[in-house]
Amino acid sequence: MNLRITTFEKRRFVKFMEVVYFRRFTASIIICFLLFSAPVPAQDIPRAAKKPVLIRDTDIAEGKEPAPDPPKEPDPARSKENLNIGNMYLKRRNYSAAISRYIEAIAWLENSIPAHEALARAYEKNGDFTRAIQTLEAVIEKNPDSAKNKGFQAKIAGLRKKLR
Repeated sequence: MNLRITTFEKRRFVKFMEVVYFRRFTASIIICFLLFSAPVPAQDIPRAAKKPVLIRDTDIAEGKEPAPDPPKEPDPARSKENLNIGNMYLKRRNYSAAISRYIEAIAWLENSIPAHEALARAYEKNGDFTRAIQTLEAVIEKNPDSAKNKGFQAKIAGLRKKLR
């Protein structure tokens, strides 16, 4: 068996490899050219040049208000879950997220005193003292026999002093 490679075979192999690498190189250049010379995306075109957006909901197109959602059935578990998540947001000083979670908790359980109390605390921390007062007054109206009403009255008095 002859394992020697002749110079002719060497030259032939080198030529073959040059062709292969040249083809790969040109293919990569062509791909780069195609990728980077693509037309400008539509988001860079001014709004006037774009097609108008069609609104499919006729009530919104005519300016009518959408129908309100039906009232939710009371669910204490979901209310407590939203209350706990709101408490977490309150500890992290994300007051707007806490407020939205407390409102959701109240939507699930209307007479939840802890949710109303936490909502008033979040409004107070957010600097919205009038809404905090309104929330505490609503709690007193909904639950006139609550043991916490005296504390709520004192809190309202303190918030009114902060308003002045």
